[in-house]
Amino acid sequence: MSEEILAQLNAVIQRDPCNTRAIARRGETYRSLKQYEKALGDFNRAIALKPDYAWAIARRGETYRLLENYSEAIADFDGAIALQPDYAWAYAHRGMTYRLWGEPYYRQALGDFSRAIELQPDYAWAIAYRARIHDLLRCYEEALADFDRAMALDKHKNLFDHWQCERGLLLSYCGQYAEAIASCKEVLRENTEDSFALYNIAVFKARWHGLTEARPEIDRARSVLLSLVGTEEQGLAIYRLGGLAAIEGQTELALSYLEKSVLLDTEAREFALHDVAWLDLRANPSFRAITS
Repeated sequence: MSEEILAQLNAVIQRDPCNTRAIARRGETYRSLKQYEKALGDFNRAIALKPDYAWAIARRGETYRLLENYSEAIADFDGAIALQPDYAWAYAHRGMTYRLWGEPYYRQALGDFSRAIELQPDYAWAIAYRARIHDLLRCYEEALADFDRAMALDKHKNLFDHWQCERGLLLSYCGQYAEAIASCKEVLRENTEDSFALYNIAVFKARWHGLTEARPEIDRARSVLLSLVGTEEQGLAIYRLGGLAAIEGQTELALSYLEKSVLLDTEAREFALHDVAWLDLRANPSFRAITS
């Protein structure tokens, strides 16, 4: 489909080389295909022809974000918003850029997502990622409220790959372990070997009822996670093996797994700062060094 769109846009641009809309749309198509340099070329061309083209400026900002050039991305989102102050998409994607830029910018991210939602109250994507920011700021009740609001709007449940497990995590952060386990068990009805769900259930049950009662769930989760080592999923599998070791009090093993996992998957560091499996290790100097 993308190739057909490119062919159509190329034909339009050939007939009219100054058609800024077609040039920008071709840039967006290249961006969706992850051909970022070509996308930037088209966005630059469109903006040169029409300097007040807020849509193209914002999409160029998103391309910079995907290239992890956050300062250029922010500059473009600022420019698009200055031209179009009610541009909800630009606010939301500037918020995502701030969120990825790191902890010092979480409050700016929260403000941007909130502004996008104020402008567009049914903006499920922005609501879902504001939930993420509330989570990172450890405002878990607010995160859960936003998560549920986003899921109610997301009829096809496309916002999160494992939305029941994601909701389970937020419930666990609020200390609602029974509800958290029930949410994760919904996943196991479709896939009894889902490692995310099995891990969460093991951790939640250990925190709720203790290691003895959680032993069957821990052993089951560990078996599935070990089978994923050496696969493309091994980064988070190793992270979760570390979490199981942490709740069992095997500190050195847990930290060894965690150190390996952050080299394989950048999300592991962020997960560990919230995952209740690591509660007893958060003051540990080695844990703090790995997750800093």
